[in-house]
Amino acid sequence: MNKKAVLQVLGLALVTNFIIGCASTSESTSTTQVTNSQENITKVTGNIPAESKFAKVKVGMSMGQVYDTIGQPTDTLSYITGKSFIPFYFGSDAARVEALYKGEGRIVFTGGTGFGARVFKVYKVTYNPSEPGYNM
Repeated sequence: MNKKAVLQVLGLALVTNFIIGCASTSESTSTTQVTNSQENITKVTGNIPAESKFAKVKVGMSMGQVYDTIGQPTDTLSYITGKSFIPFYFGSDAARVEALYKGEGRIVFTGGTGFGARVFKVYKVTYNPSEPGYNM
């Protein structure tokens, strides 16, 4: 490869990284605003009684904090979201883990990226006393 071609490739790489950096910065800002406005409305479903261990769980807690607070789940389920197929997606919602608690409901954690897992945090709490607690 000649010097001119190498310089063109390096220049293209720099421009691409600049564009991606600018796009991810503006995307994360708008996503944070949407999440904060909807967090209390859509992230907790079901009427959680005060005596339930789910009453101790708050949106944003880490998976370790939840397990230390209310114990290990009966079963878990993990999957990727459609965001994992978006090229250059650097957000934290490419993978999710659901913790199933028999007789209590489900806690959904999010935190996976397209390049591996980060700290998974509570995304959604669904109280359901008829939850079987196992993947079927």
